[in-house]
Amino acid sequence: MAGSEVMLVLLVALLLFGSKNLPGIARTIGKTLEQIRRAANDVRDEVMKAEEDSAEAKKPEVPKLPQPRPPEEGADERVSR
Repeated sequence: MAGSEVMLVLLVALLLFGSKNLPGIARTIGKTLEQIRRAANDVRDEVMKAEEDSAEAKKPEVPKLPQPRPPEEGADERVSR
């Protein structure tokens, strides 16, 4: 909106609601917008969490290879050379 359009909207709001009610209305609108913003952030966070969970569930499980055991003492002299 251009500057003149904003001024026109403010003038109409002033004429409709009066100078005493305008600050309360602005405060209510601000609180409502903050609640909407918080709700949108909560929804976004839940969607991101669900996507991360589904991505982790889709990862293929890597099989664990057996670990070699160290030779027992005195088992074979060829190993120690």
